[in-house]
Amino acid sequence: MDALRDELLAGFASLNATVAQYLASQGLDEATVNHFSQCFSANVGAGKLHRGLATLYAGKQLAQKPVSVDQSRQLTLLAWLAEMLGAHYLILDDIMDGSTTRRGELCWYRQPQVGLMAINDACLLKSIIFFLLKTSFRHHPAYANMVDLFVDTGLHTELGQLRDLAAAREPDAEKFTMDQYWAIVRDKSSYSISGPLTLALEYWQLATPKNLRQTRAFSVALGEYFQVNDDYVDVFGDYAVTGKHGTDIQDNKCTWFIVEALARADQEQRRRLLEGYGRKDASRSDEVRRVFAELELPQAFGAYEGEQRAKIEGIIAAVDEDDGLRRDVLQAFFDGFRRGRQF
Repeated sequence: MDALRDELLAGFASLNATVAQYLASQGLDEATVNHFSQCFSANVGAGKLHRGLATLYAGKQLAQKPVSVDQSRQLTLLAWLAEMLGAHYLILDDIMDGSTTRRGELCWYRQPQVGLMAINDACLLKSIIFFLLKTSFRHHPAYANMVDLFVDTGLHTELGQLRDLAAAREPDAEKFTMDQYWAIVRDKSSYSISGPLTLALEYWQLATPKNLRQTRAFSVALGEYFQVNDDYVDVFGDYAVTGKHGTDIQDNKCTWFIVEALARADQEQRRRLLEGYGRKDASRSDEVRRVFAELELPQAFGAYEGEQRAKIEGIIAAVDEDDGLRRDVLQAFFDGFRRGRQF
């Protein structure tokens, strides 16, 4: 998929220039335009590009005829819009979580001369999505649906974040439930998967009710798989690989691991979990990890992963391709996530 990545990256400089020209046309001074261009490069262009690659891949593969140069350009733009939405939420998520690093670098809000200006940077990234949609797709038959898709994806991501943050305020982790956890996941994670797929379907006018239902079922299952994997990485991941220090334990997050641990723990283990969970002391977090290990949660995670993998494979196998959705595209999405969420 190196060629796909190269194609996506080839469109970035002109997009950044287009955004800068628009800001300058609104009377912003050179220093402010340069600030936002740096924000754009650091948070959109320097990411892992999962959403963008997913959008571009699906757009290319779901085409039912040869893709023209102009269509390739439009699909590349849609891919970057998907990346911009993801970057918007990552900037804000880092602020809300009090994170220090992302991808091995200081978070945007921790960069010199940025601070809480990052909040407005994130908001502007999201607003520019709709400006670019209007300037480039207003005459596309699915323009209104594409606008609705970005609005709905944003709304559900924010609902998931609200559930997540509200749960973290609960002082008693014993009250966390698996139903509560899956509700967070359905909003916060699955829409980041269904968004790229649905965007490609809308572009080619293949977003039939059947295709949307099938895409949603696949995305919910893969979103669950992804989030439990993400929970594992947060607790047990290697910083040298992830470039990010996990904070779920300290931040009192409702995760698969704490819900499973409390369901399995004896009285003494429960006491140790509740004394350590949600505390900022690193030694207490380490104690919680030790209890997780005693309860063989890494092994339980492996079992869950196998079961969920079989479930997703079953969903893919049952896809009806009559309306243009393709099983091989969904399989490529799944394989990409299993390889580290990359195509």
